[in-house]
Amino acid sequence: MSDSRSAEPAASHIASSHEGTAVGRTSLADEAQIAAAGAADLVRAYRSGALRPSTVVDTLLQRVDRLEPQLNAVTEVLADSARARAAEADRRYAQADGGQADHVNADHVDAEAAKTSSLASQPLLGVPVILKEKHALAGHALTQGVIELAETPTADHPIVERLIAAGAVPIVRSTVPEFCAATVTESRQWGVTRNPWNSECTPGGSSGGSGAALAAGYAPLATGSDIGGSTRIPACYCGIVGYKAPYGVVPGLQPSSMDWYRSDSAMGRTVDDVRVMHNVIAGQHAADQLSIPSTPVPALPGDSAELQAQLAGRRVVLSSRLGDYDVDADTLRELHATAEALANFGVDVVEREPAWHADALMELAFAHYGHMLAPSMSDEIDRAHAAVSPYITQFVEHALATAARIPLHETLRRETAVRDELSAMMNGAIALLAPVTARTALPAQAPINSVDEHGRHYWQQQMAVPFNINNRCPVLAVPTGIGDAGVPTGLQIVAHPYAQNDAFMIGAAVESVRPWAGRRPAL
Repeated sequence: MSDSRSAEPAASHIASSHEGTAVGRTSLADEAQIAAAGAADLVRAYRSGALRPSTVVDTLLQRVDRLEPQLNAVTEVLADSARARAAEADRRYAQADGGQADHVNADHVDAEAAKTSSLASQPLLGVPVILKEKHALAGHALTQGVIELAETPTADHPIVERLIAAGAVPIVRSTVPEFCAATVTESRQWGVTRNPWNSECTPGGSSGGSGAALAAGYAPLATGSDIGGSTRIPACYCGIVGYKAPYGVVPGLQPSSMDWYRSDSAMGRTVDDVRVMHNVIAGQHAADQLSIPSTPVPALPGDSAELQAQLAGRRVVLSSRLGDYDVDADTLRELHATAEALANFGVDVVEREPAWHADALMELAFAHYGHMLAPSMSDEIDRAHAAVSPYITQFVEHALATAARIPLHETLRRETAVRDELSAMMNGAIALLAPVTARTALPAQAPINSVDEHGRHYWQQQMAVPFNINNRCPVLAVPTGIGDAGVPTGLQIVAHPYAQNDAFMIGAAVESVRPWAGRRPAL
């Protein structure tokens, strides 16, 4: 496999060529262990000398080559650059070992402390990462799933820049729906991306390629973005962790970064891995004047007893339906089992429902999209004479029609009312727990008709958008169990504005009381 600089339509889009290197095949048992390792696991193994970044990268490239025909989650394999970055990481770890040994002989300081100090500037050194295709990688085609919009950026997206500076190794780029504007991942350019837990089902969208690739073990970390659930929905359907940071905390690129519903995101397989990645990508950036200074989310308690002591008696609110969303029974079953486990852990769980209505929330969101997003999509389609899927045409038409009925100043008034209701419901609590999705599993294809006979858009099957409206609230999506279709279920943890540590503390508690690490799709 080698770096691909262009994309081709449908299922044959991945560049794949064997380069005549001397790399040997890794056994499937070894491959499975490496594929299951988290970012923190890999860094520990690199520092101890148990693994080399080059071994990990070669093994995961083999895995991508073997599994991609099943999933179709990758737009581009970055084999050449990944191997080069891994080789440099090998050298850095070896250099740290050598420098540490000399330092210890001379000064008798702690060996591990010396090694950690020499590598502290690159907390993700040698860790493979999946890049959502919409996050620009300099010199590589950027289309967002619409080939007519292809361009070749000359600079990395701010979060890609920061990941590479932290030592991460981009290994693949992942599929998105057209314009990243769907809750499934399907496009005319790349075809249908499938869920590794059940190939008949979608991994969600728009970060569905990242979610599927994470669940399949292509890498322990991935980038996502979220303007209506695009990080949290794939996290739920793929059994991984996804984080929507408060608006402005993670830098983006204008003009999309001017939309206060959106955020670029960290995705991973553990809460702490996502915390570390988020700390790498967050913070003010010169390319985004709307980005704000950010305090890193502190390390989580080292063991379950310490976590339990810190959360004892702290209140969280459980909302099963966020008003009147029609939620599938298996999602509710796993949500309530998780809430019960948290209560047994010592967390004070109280049940409340907001005075929200799903129809009204979606009307408000689509008025916002009609003012902020759909006009530019329409302009780009016309300018490029782009051929787009029906779900994009229907999205644009529905958003523009809704905005024509509801002026921008009215959307701002309604958004304020939604935020006030959330503040009242969360009074006295540190977080809200709610489902991410109303439908536990959806088919691996775009809906034939995006709007039903009642005027409801298919996005209403999801429960993420209320917390894009509540855009200063951090929201962490974590797994809760497995639904009846074999697709994972999840919940979203919503904390008060900018109270990021609370979201991660509750996420760590869910991970402790409902362990997930041993569950993996049977690929």
